[in-house]
Amino acid sequence: MLIGIPVRINADLLFVLAKMGHGDKIVIADANFPSDSTATSCVHKEVIRVSGKTSEVLDDILKLIPLDQYVDYSVAVMDRVESDKEKDLHVPAYDAIAKSILNSHINDAKMEYVERFNFYDRARECFAVIQTDDTSLYANVIISKGVVG
Repeated sequence: MLIGIPVRINADLLFVLAKMGHGDKIVIADANFPSDSTATSCVHKEVIRVSGKTSEVLDDILKLIPLDQYVDYSVAVMDRVESDKEKDLHVPAYDAIAKSILNSHINDAKMEYVERFNFYDRARECFAVIQTDDTSLYANVIISKGVVG
């Protein structure tokens, strides 16, 4: 344990966050995300597993790194598939992720909704994959690291 480091941030995750540079991206994925196959394409090829909901892990990460302020969207979530849109499926994970962004006092960060397979493609280009044990639907987010001042 370290003073000031949230308990969900384990040593592996802390190491990866420290190695990331400005503009590098990480995916924080739910329990159903194909993390192991996705991570093989990332810079850090081993999945980092943590306990908690995606939004809780995002809260903790945003205590340690800023979001990229030089891009249109520093936050991307997996959009609902067409059949879920037709059913008007409410996704509580979207609300929780948006709340995490607001809690971090980042008022101008915009959330982008990315089609499922495009999200997988983007995830393969990330620095690392963090997999939570969150079973909420669509609890997957990609964030872009900003400049630590």
